[in-house]
Amino acid sequence: MDWLRVTRVTAPTEALLTLTEARDHLRVMHDLDDGYIAHLIEVATSYIEGPSGAGIALLPSQWVLTMDQLPKCFDIDLCPVRSIDSITADGQVIDPALYSADLNSTPARVIGRYHPHCRSDFGRVKVTFTAGYETVPADLKHAALLLISHLYENREAVAAADFKVVPFAVEAILGRYRAFG
Repeated sequence: MDWLRVTRVTAPTEALLTLTEARDHLRVMHDLDDGYIAHLIEVATSYIEGPSGAGIALLPSQWVLTMDQLPKCFDIDLCPVRSIDSITADGQVIDPALYSADLNSTPARVIGRYHPHCRSDFGRVKVTFTAGYETVPADLKHAALLLISHLYENREAVAAADFKVVPFAVEAILGRYRAFG
């Protein structure tokens, strides 16, 4: 999937983690760093979520996949996909009876029983879908907490004495949820 063609239409209505959850994980008992910790929650969420992150939609939100043509079969790599809200080609809504979606597979798959639109005009097909977990898995929340603690303790890109990278545990957890290599 060309990730530059996936954009979020509506943001989640809540944050992945509360300030209290992040402070508890960091063992911070004061409120002096609350603004910074809130910022780190956003950074960790961005690292994991969406096409510019790990390709995982954490909380329910609506997205649009833009394509130049409408193939008979295509995948939506941002996961988990909860619903296909609409498919339009040249501004015309494709009847939902003309396609089916396997939302239980990773990545989600859409198979059409429509005549494929093969003309290649830029961005003529829009697939609007909702993706995200109703309840975010505990290990994904923990991956965000690990990122927050890593960033809280390592506020510079490179430490003076040694190079610190994103913790292996975070990548190991996220790898289990990716729909792509």
